[in-house]
Amino acid sequence: MAVVLEIGLLFGSVGMAADTIPLGVPLAMTGAYTGSGDDYFKGIKMAIDELNAAGGLLNKQLEIIRYDSKEFAPEVVMQGADYLCGQKNVASVHAGWAGWGQDVRAYGKYEVPFFCDDGSQAAVDVFREDPAKYSNIYQLTDVGIEQAKSMFRVLMALPYEYPNNKVVIINTDDSWGVEVGDTLDASFKEKGWKVAKRETVPYGTNEWGAILTRIRRIKPALIHIEIPSAQENITFFRQFIKKPTDSIISLGWGITPREVVENLGTAADGIVGEMPTGLPGPKAPNAAGQAWIDKFVELYNHQIPAGSWATYTGVMAWANAVKNVGDAYDFKAVNKYLKENGYEGHQGLIKWDKDNVLRAQKAAPVVHYQVQGGELMAIYTDPPTEAYQDSKFMVPSWIKK
Repeated sequence: MAVVLEIGLLFGSVGMAADTIPLGVPLAMTGAYTGSGDDYFKGIKMAIDELNAAGGLLNKQLEIIRYDSKEFAPEVVMQGADYLCGQKNVASVHAGWAGWGQDVRAYGKYEVPFFCDDGSQAAVDVFREDPAKYSNIYQLTDVGIEQAKSMFRVLMALPYEYPNNKVVIINTDDSWGVEVGDTLDASFKEKGWKVAKRETVPYGTNEWGAILTRIRRIKPALIHIEIPSAQENITFFRQFIKKPTDSIISLGWGITPREVVENLGTAADGIVGEMPTGLPGPKAPNAAGQAWIDKFVELYNHQIPAGSWATYTGVMAWANAVKNVGDAYDFKAVNKYLKENGYEGHQGLIKWDKDNVLRAQKAAPVVHYQVQGGELMAIYTDPPTEAYQDSKFMVPSWIKK
């Protein structure tokens, strides 16, 4: 527990003033997930700053208490819940990746509204063990299985004639990677494609020589890599492009950490991938969305990365519920309001389902991007699966057919 207290003192507030409402923010600030933690935090901070600038919530300013979730070891996640909810008496908790199920158990001990982006069927399975106990848990994105199905639908919808029906699937060895990889594997086979190679790799894989040798022999029409981290995707592409095959490269969620495009630049033009609970950009679907994108870019000097829009939406949904209930600490009433009413956001009304999962929906779509001109450009949204506005799919320059 001393470690947890130290983290709170370093990154949070030591005590709560009577005129503030504390919000817990457990995110990775050290370790392999630091980049995604930073992206999630930007959305949270942007929402809280907006609320405070407008006078706060119930005439009180909102105060952030941070906790370093590191790499989500079960004991670290549990200590975070006890620290934020038990010791610091926060009114809500806003996270991104948070533990893929162990966070549901940890924060389910409390009634404090907890918003996270587990994106994992494992987390939903824990919720289903006792929906009443875990009714304070809100998932901000759809699960990996459904995101993978969306990826597959878009890959099949692209205005592109694949030269063959061979695909290579590479995924991480964690629950997310396996969940997505298994779903894609089954979807391609059902469509009549041949999964010519399926590779499961650990995080930190940066030497791709042996796998690329096989890929160059196979000459697949499509390579899908599901590694929700930047560096592995960067090193794969840099080694691939030295002797590329005529393959569409799909990075799934891995396209969205900003480091990928920042490091690869225009060399990556043509890579595709997806972002759940996304706001399409750089051209938004409406004026309110465009104003949000413009403000984000002004604040952070880069495009919206994965997670920022989702966590912003989570804070705003909670704040709207509190305004309507009139008491940030009436957790039963706040949770009831969220469950029954959802939230009217910049893209329309969003609602959580019976598992408290924000399934892909018109106002919270899966946005599919392609790198064009060294930037992420929205080319499809789902549901429904349709081309986004007047976007154009470009055939990657490394494909010579």
